[in-house]
Amino acid sequence: MTDLIDEDADLRSNLAALGPAALKELQDVLAGPQPKLDDFLGRLVARPELEPLATLVALADTDSVARLRLLRAIRDLGV
Repeated sequence: MTDLIDEDADLRSNLAALGPAALKELQDVLAGPQPKLDDFLGRLVARPELEPLATLVALADTDSVARLRLLRAIRDLGV
C-alpha cells in the first residue's frame, strides 16, 4: 500500500498552536464578509509577531484555493 502524503499536516500543526478561540475567530473571519476580514488583517498587521499569520490570511484573501485549504485545516482541527 502506498503512503499518502498529507500536504496540510504542517498547516494544521501551526494552526493548532493558536488555540480553539483564535481558530474559531479566524474561521469566522475567513467565512464572513470582507469588512470583517479587513478589520482582522489590520489588527494582525499591528502585531509584528503575527506577521506569518497575517501573510497567510492575506494569501487566503486573494486565492480561493488557499482560503479553502485554510478553512479545511481549521475544520480538521475540530473547530
